[in-house]
Amino acid sequence: MRLLFMATLGQTLHEVTLGLDLAAQLKDAGIASHFVVDRYNEGQLAAAGHPYTLVDTSLGPGVREVVARAVREARPDAIVLSDYMAHWLTHVVNYGIDPWFVDDFGLPVIALDSVHLEDTDLEVEVLGRTTRVSDRILTAPAHLLPVPANRPDAGGGRGLPYRADRTLAPPSAAARRELRRSLGVRDGERLLMLPTLPWQRIMQTQAGPRTRELAVRVPELVGHYLRRLPPETRFLAVGPYLGGFGLPADRLHVEETYTAGRYTDLLGAADGVLGLFLPSFALERAVLADVPGLFTVNTFDVDGEPGARRLAGAFGGLTPAVRSWLAAFPGPVPPFHMWPLQWNAVVSRLLEDNPLTTTALRAELLDEESVVAGLSAVLYDDGVRDRLAAARTEYRDALARLPETAEVFLTAARRCGAAV
Repeated sequence: MRLLFMATLGQTLHEVTLGLDLAAQLKDAGIASHFVVDRYNEGQLAAAGHPYTLVDTSLGPGVREVVARAVREARPDAIVLSDYMAHWLTHVVNYGIDPWFVDDFGLPVIALDSVHLEDTDLEVEVLGRTTRVSDRILTAPAHLLPVPANRPDAGGGRGLPYRADRTLAPPSAAARRELRRSLGVRDGERLLMLPTLPWQRIMQTQAGPRTRELAVRVPELVGHYLRRLPPETRFLAVGPYLGGFGLPADRLHVEETYTAGRYTDLLGAADGVLGLFLPSFALERAVLADVPGLFTVNTFDVDGEPGARRLAGAFGGLTPAVRSWLAAFPGPVPPFHMWPLQWNAVVSRLLEDNPLTTTALRAELLDEESVVAGLSAVLYDDGVRDRLAAARTEYRDALARLPETAEVFLTAARRCGAAV
C-alpha cells in the first residue's frame, strides 16, 4: 500500500512529526509513504528518508498543481491528512484554496485529528476572527486520534485512538548529563524548558488587536514569574525568544532553530517544561521522555475593574504585578487556551476527562502565586515530582494497551474505502 501524506503547515514541527511517526510505524507493515511538506520541514523529511514534495505559501492556489504532480508520481492508494485542523487552516488562510481539492484525485482521504474535533462545536479563532472549522470530519467514515494528546480510550465515535510514537524514550543518564553540561547546567541546578513557536512571533504583528496584545504582553508577565524562581533555576528557550521575557542572560540558553531530533534531546535534558499553549508538542512528548511539566490557561474574561475583582475573588487576591499588567492592557483580556490564540471551545473539551492532564500541573496564568509555586514544585519538590512521575507511568501503561498502530490504521483505511 502507498500513502501520500499532506503536511503543509509551516513554522511548526508538530504536524509533520505526527505524520512521520505514523509512517514509521506503518513501514514495518509494508506501507510506503510520500510526503507533501512546507519547506520549513524539509530537514525532518530528509532525516526520515521518505520521498517528499516541497511547497510554500508563495504558490497560492498553484499548490493544487504541485500536489497533483506528487499524486501522479507517487501513485498513492490513499491520502492522509497529517492533521485535519492544520490541513483546513493552512489551505484556507495561507493558500486561499478549498482544502478539499484533495477529493479531485479520486482517492480515499484519511485524517488524523489531534484535538478530537468530533467532540467540539468546531469553533476556533484565526488571526483575531472567530470561525468554524469545516465539519467534513463529522461525516467521514473514520479518522485517527493520535495519543497523546487525545484520550487513550476516546472510543464511541468515528475516531480511532492510536499511539502516536513508539520510539521516544528518556535519554540515558550519561547522554543527559553530557547535554546538560553542554548547556551550562551545573550540579544542583534545575533546567526549565520554555517552548515557543515562530507563528507566535508572527502574531505579535499580524494578528487582530486583542490577539496581538496577548502575543506581545504575555511574555512580559511570564518573564516576571520566571524571575521569581530560585536562583538555581536555568532556562532553556526553545524556539523564538520573544521580547518581554527578560530572563537573566547568565542563566539562559536559547535555541531558536533546531531539528526534530535536537528538540527531543533538549526536552530529555530538562527538569521541567512550561507549556503556555495547548495542545503542546513539548508536553505531549514530555510524557514519553519522562519529564514533568506545568501548563497555563486563562479561563476568565477580564473586563476592567469588575473583571479584576472577580479574579481576586477566585484567586484569593491579585499580586501587584498582575494588577499592573491588567491595568495596562488595552481593553478586555479574553479567555485563552492556545496563547495567544483563544481556541477555548476546542481545547477546553480536549482537556475534560483526559488522563494527559494528570501528568502535568495546571495553573491559571493570571494567578501569579499558583504559577510560581507550581513551577517551583515541578522543579524542586520531590513529592510533586514523584506524583507526576507515577501519573506519567500510568499514562504510558495505557498507551501500551492500545492496539498495534498498523492495525488501527488499516481499520480506518478500510472504512474510508481504501483497498488494503
